[in-house]
Amino acid sequence: MSGPRDWSPHEPRRPGVVRRTLPIVLAVAVVVAGLIHFRDDLRELIGTAPGSGRSALATHSLYEAATPVGRRCAGLPKDLDADGEATLRTLAGCLDRMWSAALERAGFDYEPPAETRLVGTPEEAACGIDDFDWSGIYCSGDRVVNVLVERGGEERETFPMMFTLAHEYAHHVQQITGIADQSGPEVFDEAWSRRLELQADCLAAATLRDVHPYLLNDLRRSAAAQSSATQEQAEVYRDSHGSGASSARWMLRGQKEGTVASCNTWKAPAEEVS
Repeated sequence: MSGPRDWSPHEPRRPGVVRRTLPIVLAVAVVVAGLIHFRDDLRELIGTAPGSGRSALATHSLYEAATPVGRRCAGLPKDLDADGEATLRTLAGCLDRMWSAALERAGFDYEPPAETRLVGTPEEAACGIDDFDWSGIYCSGDRVVNVLVERGGEERETFPMMFTLAHEYAHHVQQITGIADQSGPEVFDEAWSRRLELQADCLAAATLRDVHPYLLNDLRRSAAAQSSATQEQAEVYRDSHGSGASSARWMLRGQKEGTVASCNTWKAPAEEVS
């Protein structure tokens, strides 16, 4: 036979394609299996695991504002319920001043929400029209705070609306400081959402701790009460916002310590943000 040969009868035969590639395939399989098995350890190492103290959200520079956020809110009426909407407007101004001072200490420029809407129905809100049974919602794209002031055609109690307003303001702070940035390395899922929402509960309590502490106590103690939503809706809410018990615990942290650092849900173990 003329021409070049693939192998020589006087030399060892070269292994076939399968024999040559099998070690590579096995090595890749071992690496992939190792990545799957140790993925949580690897995410912890590089700082993308939920609750990792090394993650970008857990080490955010916002937590450098060590002094309490809250302060008394001048101009609030003694009777909060006399004109609930006027009370909320006054509180919104106070929240702007609180967060402006707190963010300045952490090296951030504060920008107020583009708009604060006090709406009678979800259809009047800037977003969330199709979402179920919300009391307030923050539209991150337009940076609009929405608070529902009526439910079933009846006016809601004022202090729960004040807490809702403070909670949505906390979402605004998360947005403008980059904490709510979904393009970061942390995985955006229900666990991420719970940490975001429970942090907002904590920050809301921090801002209201000196505004009306006794009513805040009452609201915190009732946080674990049964929802008026259906069972299915309640489960969806817990998955995305956390349980009432978790909410109450984070509210207590914000109320007791009053600092942004005390509300760092991003480095908390999973059982504290369930």
